[in-house]
Formats: sequence, C-alpha cells, structure tokens
Amino acid sequence: MKKNLLLGVTGSIAASKTEELHSLLIDSYNIKIISTIEGLKYLSKSFITNHNVLSSWEDYPGSPHIELSRWADKVIIYPATANFIAKLNSGISDDLLLSTMLMYKKSIYISPAMHEEMYLNKQTQTNITKLASKHIFCGPRYGNLDIGDQGLGRLLEPTEVLEIINGNNEKVIVTAGPTYEKIDSVRGITNSSSGKQGRAIAFELLSRGFEVTYIHSDKIDPVPHSNNVKYISSNDLNNEILNNIENVTKIYMTSAVSDFIPEKHKGKLNRKDGEINIKLSPNIDIIKSIKEKHKDIKVIAFSAQLNNDLNYEKISDKNSDFLVINNLQTNDFGSDNNKILIIDHNKLIYESDNENKYIIAKHIINNTF
Repeated sequence: MKKNLLLGVTGSIAASKTEELHSLLIDSYNIKIISTIEGLKYLSKSFITNHNVLSSWEDYPGSPHIELSRWADKVIIYPATANFIAKLNSGISDDLLLSTMLMYKKSIYISPAMHEEMYLNKQTQTNITKLASKHIFCGPRYGNLDIGDQGLGRLLEPTEVLEIINGNNEKVIVTAGPTYEKIDSVRGITNSSSGKQGRAIAFELLSRGFEVTYIHSDKIDPVPHSNNVKYISSNDLNNEILNNIENVTKIYMTSAVSDFIPEKHKGKLNRKDGEINIKLSPNIDIIKSIKEKHKDIKVIAFSAQLNNDLNYEKISDKNSDFLVINNLQTNDFGSDNNKILIIDHNKLIYESDNENKYIIAKHIINNTF
C-alpha cells in the first residue's frame, strides 16, 4: 500500500525541477501538492491542472491545512526559499502551505535553494539551525546558481532527494579545525587551520543523505542540520569521536591536531620572570588509536605537507584506509581552494586540479568509498 506524500513548492526559480521530482515519486507514493503563489510561476500550466496543485483555501473544500497535514505520511518542501524557511522558523502562517506545515506533527524534509549570500546570511543560518533540531534538511550543495554564479545554495537534484527520502542512514563523522593546547590559564598552542575543507566535506555528505556528526573546533562555525559537537583540545577531540562513534562507518579526520602537548603551568606566566622553557611532549595519534579499537571503521586521514610526497610511511603508521595529501605550498591554510593527492596503502588513487574546496570535497568522497 502506497504511503501519502505532501509536496510543497515555494517561489524559487529552481522550482522548475519539482515536476521531475514528482515523476520520480509518483510510482511509490500518493502525492498531493501545495504551492505558494510565487511557486506557481515556475510550474507548467499542464502540471498545475493535471495534478490539482493547491495554492489557497479556495482550491479545496473544508479545512485543507488540517486535513492534508493529517493525511500526509511524509512532507517535503522542494524547493524551500530563504523566505519560507524564515517564516516557518518564526511560526508565520500567512498562506496555505505554511499553515499546513504548522499543523504537521512529524519531521519535514526541507530542500533549500537560494544564492550563496542568502544561504550563508547569519539569520538564514540561525533559522536553519533551529529548524534542524526537528526537521531534515536536504542540501543545499555547491554548484551553479542563478546569473551564472557558482556557490553554496544549489538545490539538490531530484534523484538525490529521492535517495534521502527513501532512506540512507549511514553514519559518518567529519572533524574540522585546529586544536588548542593550553600552556597556562590564558595561553595556548594552536595552528592556522580554518576548517574549510572539513566543512565542505560535511555539506557534501549531507547532500548525499548521510547522517553526519560534525566534530569541530569551538573557533569555527557549525554546519546546520548536522549533529554539531565542539572541541577545544586534542584530548577533547579524541573523547568526542569516541562518544559519537557508535554505528559510524567512516571518519573524515580533517582536523589539524597538535603533534605536541605542552606542560601546563599553573596560573598565568609573567614576562617579568624572564626566559622560560616550555616542555613539549609527543601527542597521541588519534587516528591510530581509533583504528586499533575500531578496525571496521573506514578512516580517511589528512596530511598537511610542504611537498607532494606520497607518504606511504604515514598511512601505514596510522593504519588509516586513505590519506589525503594537501601541499601547503600550493594553498595556505584558510584558502578557499585546494589541490590534493589521495593514496591508499599501495598506490596513488587520485590527483586533483587546484579547485574550490567544495569541489575538492566531492573528489575526496568519490574516491574514498
């Protein structure tokens, strides 16, 4: 017996893809469609007529927002504009679609589509983060946008959304950012890692339907609609990985972990005391220790180097499954671009061009399965 699916459409130019998504879903679901008035502009007249697309209370007898919210087993908004997301987060119900969503008790699949500046706007990110505590966000991804731009905000393709709706519960961990090791009560040792590559990998995995735990430095931003966990020190990072490792199949270890741990001094060091020596002790290898305990988890390690050496000694020592090599002479920490090599224990698997980190994220995921 088919389940009931309610398909919501909002006023994005990307709504032209809604008809294709409908065609992919129709064999598996009983479908009803609600569109905002703006969303109707991007649907063909024949589609609106043939599938009885609703846009107001006049289109349906009785109380459609009540009846349809109770009828639906699943709801997906495809596409979801920044305006719709903001209104939903604020509890505004000024049209049929929003009123129906406020009546719906289960989680909603929300597929954002907008320009990068709108998506990364602080208020939009806040809205998504709050909604993500209950609802399931499908994308967006990095790609081609309106007026010939490229950026983060592209609507997922219908086939990608179909995979998410049908269920891909594979759990992965992505770590990102620097560690901070205390020297005294106010100072510490850290590095210049921006966390951008890890963030890009998390977004790409989310867009493919993975359940992502994003373990990130407290100095960098979370990723909306992932399970966000903060860390400060390398010890925190190790503990948080172990706390979240149940049922995980892959770990993308992009965090820049300190190789040394300083001996911590009590209180605050005073320059009036003159020259001091700080004792540094080798840190544990987090990846190596995880692989010793969790042999079945696939671990992708990252190596920041000043050359392109295929570091087979490092991948062997860590016992990671793959090693992604990033030559810092090509792109410094914090750059939006990257150029990588990927090796396994035996050979070079992939070498990229110098490309945006969101594109690099696709290469990394494609070549580490």
